[in-house]
Amino acid sequence: MPPDSTIADRLLKGDRRVAADLATRLLKPQRDNLVERPWGGDRLRSFKSLSASPDRRYGESFEISADDADDEARLHPSMLELADGSTITLPALLAVHAEPLLGEAFVRRYGRRFPLLPKLLDVAELLSVQAHPPGNTEVYVIVDADPGATIRLGFAVDVDPVTLTTKLAGGRRDQQRVLELLGADSADELQASLKGWLARRAARPTELRSALVERLPDATTWAEVDARLTSLHETYWTVLDSMNAIPVKAGDVLYNSNPPRVVAASGKPASAEVHALGNTEGRGVFALEIRRPGPTLRAWDNVRFPLRDLDIEGALEALNLAATRPEDFIVEQKHVRPGVTRSVDCEYFRLEHLEPTASVAIDLPASSAHCLHALRGGVTVWRGREEIGTLERGESAFAPAGLGTYRIVAEDAPAAVVRVSLPPYVD
Repeated sequence: MPPDSTIADRLLKGDRRVAADLATRLLKPQRDNLVERPWGGDRLRSFKSLSASPDRRYGESFEISADDADDEARLHPSMLELADGSTITLPALLAVHAEPLLGEAFVRRYGRRFPLLPKLLDVAELLSVQAHPPGNTEVYVIVDADPGATIRLGFAVDVDPVTLTTKLAGGRRDQQRVLELLGADSADELQASLKGWLARRAARPTELRSALVERLPDATTWAEVDARLTSLHETYWTVLDSMNAIPVKAGDVLYNSNPPRVVAASGKPASAEVHALGNTEGRGVFALEIRRPGPTLRAWDNVRFPLRDLDIEGALEALNLAATRPEDFIVEQKHVRPGVTRSVDCEYFRLEHLEPTASVAIDLPASSAHCLHALRGGVTVWRGREEIGTLERGESAFAPAGLGTYRIVAEDAPAAVVRVSLPPYVD
């Protein structure tokens, strides 16, 4: 290699020696892989110790993103800064050096990618009503939540697919017609006017007349606007009331997966239940979400403007339409050993919660590639007597297969780190 080539250049050209060295250390992506969302809040940047950005609403951060087969992950790949300041994306690194970083058995099973898409979510408003294809479940580790915060998860009543499809399709038609009547260029203003109005059960269109009527071609058109808004308000609340409203607080873990009785009856792989994270009151929820890469099927967008694409039939086809209970999703952590508990242990991923203190370091056995997410405090990671990385609150790391056995030590105050691995697991 030319003496002036960067580490990134050498890796992309196949330098095995450099890759072998990386495989023995924590790989920490840059922490600012943030994405603006209309429902986002203002906690992500402070949680990650990034400078404030008051005019931008970041809803999620892609913590470990290394799967170019997934549309979303490909748009937001994890970026690694190397010792000489050069950078390389984690997907590009794995494409060339999958075996030392992932392990040969891992590559045979999953390919030259890391098939998880962990994110931090800053939910300040209600998200869309969503589904995922079979085999795609997800976990929400609640990092923080406003008092009284809830999320909608799982149908609370048995749902008829024909009736719901008709209602959602009618709602989309009502929404499109309202936009046509009031002017397509008014979508953002319309969202500002309707957001709070929709969230009140007793709201009536007459409350909006003075703000909206001036946008109409003539006053006689108001009668149709009134009827469409009445219908939209009814659909908005009918859909939300069909789902469980589950209270959440810091430390809770919820596993969004079909209950075992549903899986047994369907004969299909477990998948996520219907969900709309957030709530109508705007009570914030800040969470670590763990899921596999894959599409999100949006059934209903809670009358958000501008209009976003829906896949009503695809979403309902993927969903369990039978009633569930909040307790189907709330997970109790199980003690494994001092400082270690386990919450989710399924066919897709395993979550372990590590809480080292000044007197309790945590030794972790050699394992296949996995990821670590620091939710509180700071830790130093050691392999034997060699320090191989640190993690502070808001940082995540990819742990290569070559890491071997390692130890996590709290820097000063007690820390909290979530470790996520894929099967086959090492106990």
